[in-house]
Parts: sequence; C-alpha cells; structure tokens
Amino acid sequence: MPVTIAPPEIEIEPKKSPGGPGGGPGDGSGGSDENWGGSNSQNFEISSQSYHLGMLLGLASILMLFVALSSAYVMRQGESQDWHPIAMPPLLLPNTLILLLSSFTLELARRALKREWAGSFRHWLALSTLLGTTFVVGQLAIWRSLVAQGMYVGSNPHSSFFYVLTGAHGAHLMGGIIALGIVTVRAWQPEHKNGATRRAVGVTALYWHFMDGLWIYLLLLLFVWR
Repeated sequence: MPVTIAPPEIEIEPKKSPGGPGGGPGDGSGGSDENWGGSNSQNFEISSQSYHLGMLLGLASILMLFVALSSAYVMRQGESQDWHPIAMPPLLLPNTLILLLSSFTLELARRALKREWAGSFRHWLALSTLLGTTFVVGQLAIWRSLVAQGMYVGSNPHSSFFYVLTGAHGAHLMGGIIALGIVTVRAWQPEHKNGATRRAVGVTALYWHFMDGLWIYLLLLLFVWR
C-alpha cells in the first residue's frame, strides 16, 4: 500500500512594519498625527553637528566681511576732514526693537518645537518671519526718509558707510527671512518630520541671533563710536 508523505509545514513570520511594536507608519494604527516623532537620535546628532559646523563657517565669512568694513570705517573717520556724522533716524530704535523681538519669538518657537507643541511652534515661527520682514521694510523707510532730507550715499563719508553697512546687513538678513519662510511653510505641511524641522530651526536661529548681535554692533559703531 503506497504511503504518502506530506511536506512539512513552514511558518512564515509576518513582516514587521517600520513603526515597530507600538505601531507607526504603514501599520494603520495611527501613531503621531503629524510625524512629530523623531528618527534615530544618533543620526540626528551627527546631521545636526554637520549643519551647525557649516553655519559657523558661513558666519565666520560674514564676520570677516564686516570686520573689513569696520576697519575701513574707523580709518576713514580718523583721516577725513569732511566727516560729518548724521543724526540717528527716529525710526531706527523702534525698528531695532522689532528685530530683537523677532529673536525672542524665534526662541519661543524653538521651545514649543522641543515640547512638541505643534500649534504654538507654527504661530511663533510665523510671527518671527513677519517681524523680520517688518524690520527690512522699516529699514527701507529709514533710507527713504534720509533721501527726503537730501542725505544720499555720496553726501559725506558717514552717510556712505551708513548705507553700505546697513545695506549689507539687510541683504544678509534677507537670507535669514527666506530660511524662516521655508521652515514656516514646511511646518504647516502634514508630512513634515520633527527631526528635520528641529535641525532647520536650530541653524536658522543661530544665523538669526548672529544677525541681531551684528545689528547692535553696527548701531554702536555708527552712532556711539566717535
């Protein structure tokens, strides 16, 4: 009588989803509703350090530019007989307060992001972008007021340096505003990643605070240093 031998049963282990045992993307169990969970912490630290190093190198080049301009300013002031300091424009101090306030709101945005308060993070970040834009618009208004008074770039050495130094600062600050705008737009997208957002906000905040400190230095150089 023939004997039939059945093949052994093979158990196939189901593939685990990338979200792990707690559920996550791909397993339909929900998870965080805006991908606010971070990725591998070690990879995040390495990437964050690389971004910060690149930003520090960029800031060093900007610092060298303004050191050169400051040296030219001091030398020109000491050698010139036609040096006529211009008065501080009335809008300059309120505009400075707007810039300093933008740094404060940006730090509030970073704190909200760290605590994973999505709504507060988005609103503080958007407010920082708005304040930075307002500062640049205010600076343009200051230039127009000086032109209305007959104070042009070539009027005297001090006015020339005022336009050059504040213009260079404004051009670099526009880069920070663009970066803030990009991060703000991405923060409102549902598929954004918390780790990438923290990295972007961190390096942007470093740049922004540097530009704030540079602005205070320029004010002291232009209107306090004699």
